[in-house]
Amino acid sequence: MALKRYPGFIDVHVHLREPGATHKEDFYTGSRAAAKGGVTMMLDMPNNPTPTITIERLDEKIALAKKAIVDIGFHFGTNGKNIDQLLPASKRKEVYGLKLYCNHTTGEMLIEDLALLEKVYAAWESPKPILLHAEGIQLAGAIGLATAYGRRVHMCHISLAIEVELVRRAKEKGFPITAGVCPHHLYLLGEARETLRGFAIMKPPLGTKEDQEALWVGLKDGIIDVVETDHAPHTREEKSGEKPAFGVPGLETMVPLMMKAVKDGRITEERMMDALYTRPKKIFNIPDQPDTYVEIDLDATTKVGEGGYGSKADWSPFEGWELPGKVMTVVIRGKRVL
Repeated sequence: MALKRYPGFIDVHVHLREPGATHKEDFYTGSRAAAKGGVTMMLDMPNNPTPTITIERLDEKIALAKKAIVDIGFHFGTNGKNIDQLLPASKRKEVYGLKLYCNHTTGEMLIEDLALLEKVYAAWESPKPILLHAEGIQLAGAIGLATAYGRRVHMCHISLAIEVELVRRAKEKGFPITAGVCPHHLYLLGEARETLRGFAIMKPPLGTKEDQEALWVGLKDGIIDVVETDHAPHTREEKSGEKPAFGVPGLETMVPLMMKAVKDGRITEERMMDALYTRPKKIFNIPDQPDTYVEIDLDATTKVGEGGYGSKADWSPFEGWELPGKVMTVVIRGKRVL
């Protein structure tokens, strides 16, 4: 056994489904999955069936999350009509950013009206970033708005070569922009839908080999700042139907997949730590977790799905994959949770 100690890993993009869809996941099972995957801090998205777009809904989530065994923060949401809620939300220590959906999502939070978008950018007078779900050409418009209003933006789960290039150019011009990529876009291609069927359906969709290679280059050179799971658990039944729900779980596989990237020479271990800890912490101003660490056996391997899952979803698109490293111990503020 070759145990190596790391700081607790951070996932800035998860959907824990509580309240409103706890048959898929809840704060306890989601945090259990996080601990199993070596994640000690995660940030929950607002697009529940009843979205987190009021302070009342935020307080409800905070109370429900007390059952979690790892630390959880929250992104506030907007439908463009809750402008009066943005300032009080931005001042809450539990809130780490504002999520904007420029593409269809759960909870009627899609904003396509430019005037509404401008109102949101103008009202979010906070150093906390605006997180954007924007695909393709939408991303260019979102960058333009952000620079016009002087807002920090984080582009979630970029998946296309053109998006990597847009982020690269924006950074070269000094714009305050960061970006994240999901492991499933790094490791799976569109052809996976032929074998995995609905279990390979997500937003943004899986891309081409060209897109994937651009993502790896962007991650390696730091144009893509962080790795984020977009952990989106659904039941097997929901993924097996004629209209599969969008999304895949990822909390339990993110760290082993990135350790595979290191082993395969795709990225260095330093870049892995930068993407899973240092930059997420800096971008979202995440406080220290004292006496918190993860121990990984570098000699062992993780076979995805072997021994079951921590997530209520109980499946993974990577099921059966043999990945390097095994999370052995997770300690949060001196308390062993795994």
